[in-house]
Amino acid sequence: MMRSTLPASHRAPFILSLVLGCASCSGGGTELEQPPQFIEIAVPDNPITQLEAVEDATEEVADRLLSYSDKVRRRDWEAAADWFSEDFQGEALAGLDITDTTSEHLGVQISNFDAEAAPVLSKAAFLENLAELIADWTRVESAIWKVKAAEFQRGRGQRWGRIKLYIHITGVQTSGGGIGLEAWCYAKVVQEGGEWQLSALDLDSFAVTKRDSAIFTPVAAAAGIAHSAPRFGTKENNSFAFNGAACGDVNGDGRWDLFLPSDGRNFLYLAQADGSFVETAEGAGLATPDGGTGAVFFDYDNDGDQDLAVGHVDDDVGGTRLCLYTGDGKGHFRREELGLGAGTQSLATYSLTVLDYDGDGWLDLYACGYGVLAEEHNNSWIEATNGSPNALFRNLGGKGFVDVAEELGVRGNSWSYASAAIDIDDDGDQDLYVANDYGTNRLYVNQYPDGFEDRASEYGITDQGNGMGACFGDFTGNGSLDLYVSNMSSTAGNRILDRYQGEVPEEIYASLKKAAAGNTIFTRTSAGSFEKMAKSAGGVGANWAWSPALADFDLDGRLDVFCTNGFVTGELPFDT
Repeated sequence: MMRSTLPASHRAPFILSLVLGCASCSGGGTELEQPPQFIEIAVPDNPITQLEAVEDATEEVADRLLSYSDKVRRRDWEAAADWFSEDFQGEALAGLDITDTTSEHLGVQISNFDAEAAPVLSKAAFLENLAELIADWTRVESAIWKVKAAEFQRGRGQRWGRIKLYIHITGVQTSGGGIGLEAWCYAKVVQEGGEWQLSALDLDSFAVTKRDSAIFTPVAAAAGIAHSAPRFGTKENNSFAFNGAACGDVNGDGRWDLFLPSDGRNFLYLAQADGSFVETAEGAGLATPDGGTGAVFFDYDNDGDQDLAVGHVDDDVGGTRLCLYTGDGKGHFRREELGLGAGTQSLATYSLTVLDYDGDGWLDLYACGYGVLAEEHNNSWIEATNGSPNALFRNLGGKGFVDVAEELGVRGNSWSYASAAIDIDDDGDQDLYVANDYGTNRLYVNQYPDGFEDRASEYGITDQGNGMGACFGDFTGNGSLDLYVSNMSSTAGNRILDRYQGEVPEEIYASLKKAAAGNTIFTRTSAGSFEKMAKSAGGVGANWAWSPALADFDLDGRLDVFCTNGFVTGELPFDT
């Protein structure tokens, strides 16, 4: 049985404040009514059906609960009480019996608890129970109470609704190991005084995932590579151009260094023998121009040291385009004017891929053109065609570059975010897979010298959606390269689209649902095509996903996945 205890120093003032706060609702000295044995949330019998109205109400509740989630994260239980009606009754989360425990990889344990036997608690007791659940954590890293579905009663009188609620709280135990709580519930919400409050909670399932010690330890600050930017939305930071990173040995000492484009200035961190880093961008000639996006180190002039290309997004014609820097092998760089970005229409380069598409021994560069949101938004959510063009820069023997994308058939008009090079047909030359936002992805198969052909549909990897990144790697251990594609997923998007099921043609409904579905893993078949792996296999839940990286993090001989996620926010989670 899992039973956490709230320290006495916290319990007394906490319980006292709740008792005083609830005194008026009990009629002074009148005894409180005994809670029921279980909670059952009624389904509205006359639900609101107009989409805009029901979704407006859902968003009101969702935003309200996100504000409440912030109070849980801070363990500010006195403030959290404002999110509950005075007559609230809900089923407990702490103190439940474990029904089963499974041991996973790396000592991770997953325990399921008996939700059906959860006792029903009053407002004060429920908040105390919730506090008890995470009382002995050294840190609460995140707390989310997210609305997955909702229905609201139509008619006069008090506004109320029934919501499907997902609770996810993560943190750090005293042992240093991570811990996460996951619960699914149904809840009744009522509007009182213009604010939505929780009136009842029916616990459907509850599980705890934990590990006794940490797998990874954050060391950015200690290593000297931590940097804090101004909060998004302030006058110092209103950029929607999301920055990348590049790694390479720029000074020939055998250690990997790190380049980070950023607003205001760029950073070049040189790795030291003791594992720390020293920032040298100014002296290296890389501090400006700022505002870069995708970046990559590569030896374009075949002199044995690392050079650098940096993409840019600029809505002013003639502004900063792609930048090319020649390295001297000692950590210093000189900006070049060798055709990289000059004369091309690609004004919004979000990522760069290095390949030798023509097999001449000189590295070429593919630039993914996204779009300039300040000028024009995407013209479709299913297949946008007004993105900035892509560019394929052919290396002219280290003497410069020329854009050959249009003549070779890889220019495109999608909102391309990322690409990856692979010899997908095993013919000895390199092909290109391109992940597109607001549409289908492309697989450009190299037919050198006759250009490229898009065969994504033939290989089964169009993966329509909001493509943000792509990596090839052997997940199955059979010697063939599989494909990982990151896509954005959206709770609100799925919730809204579910209301359209049966109201729009099935093909359109499926396309829209895929746009909010999240990441995809494709495994290579014996016939050479790809097959989508079932979502139940895991590894795809990265929410608002961006770039993925594949590596064997635990050195067990199998590829693991790291996928960045998130979005710019204010102090509260919904302040995007």
